[in-house]
Amino acid sequence: MSVIHYKFRNNSKHDTIQFDGSYITVGEIKQAILGQKKMGKAPDFTLQIINAQTHEAYKDDNQLIPRNADVTVKRIPTGNKVSKSQLAAQSKSIDMYKMSNTPLPRTLR
Repeated sequence: MSVIHYKFRNNSKHDTIQFDGSYITVGEIKQAILGQKKMGKAPDFTLQIINAQTHEAYKDDNQLIPRNADVTVKRIPTGNKVSKSQLAAQSKSIDMYKMSNTPLPRTLR
């Protein structure tokens, strides 16, 4: 049984993923982490896997990572959702334009 040690960027505790073989793909690591941490089947973020020694991000989900490797995990928002602060700022801008009787710019329509 082989393992990969991982930790989230803002956490000091390492967790492990067990697998058979000498290598595991980045995509398999992401699926295993989502399952272990119960993050849901369709989260509003993606996971970025980073080599803990070289600090280089793995770009392709098909890249192989050797057993006993240490990786760091970072959550990356997918960009589909707008934060509450962004909504509030946009709403405030729209209200200001309505009060001034100025046409809204395209970005606020």
